[in-house]
Amino acid sequence: MNQKAPVIIGEYHFIPENLPSDGQFRLMFLPIDMTAYWRRCGLTANFVAGFYSYCYEESESKINSLSTIINELLENATKFSKVKDGKIKVELKHYGNLLKIDVLNVASKTLRDSFELFVSKIILEKVEDMYFSTLETKEDSDTKSGLGLLMLLKDYPVRFGYSFQEIDADTHEITVRAIINVEEL
Repeated sequence: MNQKAPVIIGEYHFIPENLPSDGQFRLMFLPIDMTAYWRRCGLTANFVAGFYSYCYEESESKINSLSTIINELLENATKFSKVKDGKIKVELKHYGNLLKIDVLNVASKTLRDSFELFVSKIILEKVEDMYFSTLETKEDSDTKSGLGLLMLLKDYPVRFGYSFQEIDADTHEITVRAIINVEEL
């Protein structure tokens, strides 16, 4: 079976794939590992942010900002993964002052289509307008509004890229790539 080429949106290739990194960290877990104990997202984000804080001029605000970004990416990957079939893979690489964070999860076609449409819209519209519009119309029980990602785009100096890869008809890998200039945090 020929696998389709991935759909790439945003600044996914901002850092060339063949550029050697100064360091790398990988983590893999099942969505149930986080959903059973939701606080694990925050603990993992705090650990990773602390781990990388030693690579840069350490400051509490940078560590907190980095933890917030990582936490939001982990929570989204967990919420939107196939519970039984999915694995979540997190890979961080640093290149001088740049930190590249890839979070890959496995989702259904419905979730993939919905998220792909959402990020395509982010590219075309003003993020701040989308943020406030979503904030005004969001229901309290709505966990799929995209507000967290919009908040990251609005409040933090992060470049985002997205890759959507079909594995089979209802299994899709989604990679959210965040590129952060840590000196700007």
